[in-house]
Amino acid sequence: MTTTIQPKRRNAEKSRANILAAAKKAFSELGYVHAGIRDIAAIAEVSSTLLIRYYGSKAELFEAALIDAMQIDELLKNGKKGFGERLAKLFLNTNLDIPPPSMIALATTHPEAREITTRVIEAHILPPFMKWLGAPDARARALQITLLSTGFVQYTRQLPKLFAARGADKKLAKWFAQSVQDIVDQA
Repeated sequence: MTTTIQPKRRNAEKSRANILAAAKKAFSELGYVHAGIRDIAAIAEVSSTLLIRYYGSKAELFEAALIDAMQIDELLKNGKKGFGERLAKLFLNTNLDIPPPSMIALATTHPEAREITTRVIEAHILPPFMKWLGAPDARARALQITLLSTGFVQYTRQLPKLFAARGADKKLAKWFAQSVQDIVDQA
């Protein structure tokens, strides 16, 4: 009697999730230009062929990873009161991985990545933020919060030694929280 070995079946959902997690890591640490398909596939422990089969191209993978990283519904569900403080606390929690600001900042060096980033912000960040903020000037206020958040996370995560000395991190967090809250409270 001959025993036939059945090939191990791949869990497609798990593979896709691993690829997105690896892409968010690579794009937030290396940027769009320097993060390669082979590098991302290696981090995800899949073949680059499988990655391309699932996502098509580096640009499509970047867009999928950015959309996946920019889930803000949970952030907006607790109401406007104390939003600035909650956001500052979230961003300063070093146990959490917060890739969108770094992905955005590091995408600015490549025209295709800039276009994708603009499209994703327009479609996935601004509309829920604008609805949540309400009038007046919802779009401008949503952009202000996005801009402040991107800069705050980029500097505190990528250049933490600048803010660690002599309590600068606490002062910066207080300034950020108040600045965001002032934007939220405009009516």
